[in-house]
Amino acid sequence: MMIRNLLLSSVLLSAGGAAYAADATAEAPSMLQEVSLGYDLNTLRPSGGSDFSLNGFTAGYNIDFRLSDALPVYVGTGLDWHFLFRTKTYNDSESYNALSAKVKTTFINFNIPLNVSYRVPVADRFFMTPQLGLDFRLQVYGHQKTTANVAAREIDTPVDAAGVSAGSVNLFSKNQLGDNALRRFQLGWHAGLKFQYDSFVLGVSYGTDFVKLRNELGSSNLLVNLGYMF
Repeated sequence: MMIRNLLLSSVLLSAGGAAYAADATAEAPSMLQEVSLGYDLNTLRPSGGSDFSLNGFTAGYNIDFRLSDALPVYVGTGLDWHFLFRTKTYNDSESYNALSAKVKTTFINFNIPLNVSYRVPVADRFFMTPQLGLDFRLQVYGHQKTTANVAAREIDTPVDAAGVSAGSVNLFSKNQLGDNALRRFQLGWHAGLKFQYDSFVLGVSYGTDFVKLRNELGSSNLLVNLGYMF
């Protein structure tokens, strides 16, 4: 008797969950819009060299359109703004720092995503949305400034003996860098997961580039966003 009751309860719960999911799918909105702010961990990956990361912030707007009346499948796009920075100090010796160089690197770029996603109802007003997509990225600013110090005295001229060149560089300028200049356009992919409760969204995504900053210099992005959906 107890086993029969447990089986009956399981069937009823499954039927209720299926009915809730069907209702939630039927009532899935035809369009979703979201504004978000977040953290961007951008890792540059030179071939034959050590990876190094830039921290940054991102702000964006995304809009998704439902493709099917039967399934909560969406296709979406938007516009994201990214500001990335890194400051690193290099010393000529671990024991005596007669010469040190502080290198500050800054990037600003705009990203246009193209996503396909599936909105899964989990509970009342709670949804999970896995997504997969492409990224079209335009670098609008890339700058590196090096400040060299000799025995605590700041200098603005190159120090050839130590291989340190003080000054500012536009990382996309062929006049300054020749063949080492970076590309302004990148193409990549990303995979992500969004957790939505009511109108509030927590999103996590990771992606890499197909079209790199340079042939031997790729990058990856780990994004954590907080958003508001309307």
